[in-house]
Amino acid sequence: MRIDIISPGKFKEKPPYFKIFDYYKRRISLKINLIELKLHNFDKKKKILLEKQDITKHLKDTGCLVTLDKSGRKISSRQFAEFMNKELNNGKKKISFIIGGDLGLDNFFKEKKNVFSFGNQTWPHLMVRIMLIEQIYRAQEIIRGTSYHK
Repeated sequence: MRIDIISPGKFKEKPPYFKIFDYYKRRISLKINLIELKLHNFDKKKKILLEKQDITKHLKDTGCLVTLDKSGRKISSRQFAEFMNKELNNGKKKISFIIGGDLGLDNFFKEKKNVFSFGNQTWPHLMVRIMLIEQIYRAQEIIRGTSYHK
């Protein structure tokens, strides 16, 4: 299985965010593909539309689409692991996680089946990448039954 993480903006060369992201990525047995989208500097409506177009270009052959948005369903790490395990066992070839930019996401993505939240707070999209990759690693460890998740 492959996991795509689609997010606007780019990690600057070797900042702390990138090092933490890479640390977890190397520990995950699944193929992780980080797709960094160009940032647009337009008014809100046009920016969200352009980000939607950029994101949808990368959704071909997606077996499962997951939107991360603060209005989404709040789930525990165990529930996330159960979700990941179910998708793995259903033979999905790819899960695509979408992280919105500073203005959020188009409602097209928020109306999908799998919309999850990391809480009511607003998080920088670079930080959400790290939180997501850690939760993917944690899910892997929960599925394996290791002592990482206590």
